[in-house]
Amino acid sequence: MGVEEVERIKKLLAGSEFQCFEHEPVRTSEDAARVRSSKLSEGVKAIIVKERDTNNFFVADVPADKRVDLKKLAEIIGVKGITMALPEEVLRETGCEVGGVPPLGHKNKLPIFVDKGVVENEYNEFNAGLTTTSIRVKSIELKKAFEKSGAVFVSFAK
Repeated sequence: MGVEEVERIKKLLAGSEFQCFEHEPVRTSEDAARVRSSKLSEGVKAIIVKERDTNNFFVADVPADKRVDLKKLAEIIGVKGITMALPEEVLRETGCEVGGVPPLGHKNKLPIFVDKGVVENEYNEFNAGLTTTSIRVKSIELKKAFEKSGAVFVSFAK
């Protein structure tokens, strides 16, 4: 659980310059920024959401200092409403525990929506499938990996 995601992300970033490092377990974006000694805004928060009527799951990636505007994202996706997935649903759909979910490279291929603010920094950092493993990569390289993964870039953070 989670280790496979780390390897998938490394493959997605192959050819890019990035750092993968271990740290104490974290659950929140604030804790992650603290242990990484980085700005909260450089972090990428991956939220698993689901459509209320069908239980279709999606990944919503936002800068770690922002939140997902669920109403706006539902409008963008074209569904009546979305809600955050429960921890057991997150584990089932991504293979990761809450706090370790990466912005891409999940066990199940889920549609990925990335807030445009994510790639506005020079660098991004995110948990890579485990609450104890992070990746630091240039935003331009992360954007390429998102594009390979079929991610859609829109604005839905608040």
